[in-house]
Amino acid sequence: MTRARQLHAGFHSSRSSSHSSPGGGGGGSLRHRRPKTKDSLDKEKRIRRLDEAIVTGNIEELRKLSVTGPGFVTDGIRRRAWPLLLRTHVPRRQTTVDTSVPHKDGDQVRLDVIRSFTHLSSETKSQQVYKKQKQEELLHVILDVLQRHPKLSYYQGFHDVCTCLIIVLGKEAATLAAETLAMFFFRDCMLENLEPVLEQLSLMTALLKLEDPEVQEFLDRSETLPFFPLSWVITWCAHDLQDFDKIARLYDFLICFNPLMSVYMAAAVVMSRREELLEVECDNAMVHTFLTKFPKNVDVELIISHAHQLYTTYPPETLQKRSENWLDENSCVNTFSQPRMYLYDSSDEKISSTPIDFTPIDELLNKPRIKREKDASALSKYPSNSLHLYRRNMATMLAFSAASVGTAALLLLNSAMFREWLANSGLR
Repeated sequence: MTRARQLHAGFHSSRSSSHSSPGGGGGGSLRHRRPKTKDSLDKEKRIRRLDEAIVTGNIEELRKLSVTGPGFVTDGIRRRAWPLLLRTHVPRRQTTVDTSVPHKDGDQVRLDVIRSFTHLSSETKSQQVYKKQKQEELLHVILDVLQRHPKLSYYQGFHDVCTCLIIVLGKEAATLAAETLAMFFFRDCMLENLEPVLEQLSLMTALLKLEDPEVQEFLDRSETLPFFPLSWVITWCAHDLQDFDKIARLYDFLICFNPLMSVYMAAAVVMSRREELLEVECDNAMVHTFLTKFPKNVDVELIISHAHQLYTTYPPETLQKRSENWLDENSCVNTFSQPRMYLYDSSDEKISSTPIDFTPIDELLNKPRIKREKDASALSKYPSNSLHLYRRNMATMLAFSAASVGTAALLLLNSAMFREWLANSGLR
């Protein structure tokens, strides 16, 4: 089912009713009910396990179920599981929000909101009203996050994330969930420039060298830098996939783990295409163009399984050590399990019944980035001629990205933040 169909009038009721009963049956006599298959029995068992994990706040069980099979199965279950995992099931702390001062990125947010939900029909007055309502909800969700945490910067792609939350959770729950995702998972994307998230992506080079050196050797020969999955990482593929069921399935998984899991996922996608990739002409522009096209027929379960295996084998700390490329000490990757910045009770990983205190992260946002002593820039590990070629071919690659990834990705890459990062990195 495509996002357009799901967002059509009444998407919540239609998706909920289609999954309202574990057995898939409604009323009617036993004589007309179909016999249960192995798949339907497995689904019933999974739903019972999910229900028990949600009731008991068992994070580890939810993690296990997010890695296997259909994840959290239905939007109805997601509306219970996601708030628990993001700890928005309890009222948030009361804070004073000054809405009188416009956020510095407010104009860009409004432009992106106007361009959102364009797939919804607006032929009739009721359809126009519905589309306008969804856009207003999206604007509210994004601005709420930015007004509560003024140190955060908006990036083009965060509106795709918030759109997914609205589809599954509805406006009120999505507003709370977006704040948690911004502060705990996407914080590196929401700083004054994109360098922190690009440094995350540089760790994919180390992953490929460890797991599939032939693929990485091919990328090295074509002088392809690891920044092509940018939109995958900053939107969790919400911008790149049209099948919303696949997007929601990925969100089930990514919400359960360290923010760097999206980079493991990107590496798994690249390795899943190794045969096709190695047949591409070993040319920078050709390889970059091929890789930016997220595979529409991707086997999500295979990608999730492989990403989890990579994460288990090379956890974030280990991967940074093996690559000798340390992210900032205050990166969301490195603070994710620290005291006072952990989503769960660290003693047994149970759901906490207290609201999230965002104060430690707000304080962190006011501090300068902290690099480990003697650490070199991630970019210094790439050959200078590769960086020069990347700069020279930037215009061509952006054009290909616009055709294959979409307008939002092109706008992001052309954003002031990205241009600033290029200038500071010596790529321009």
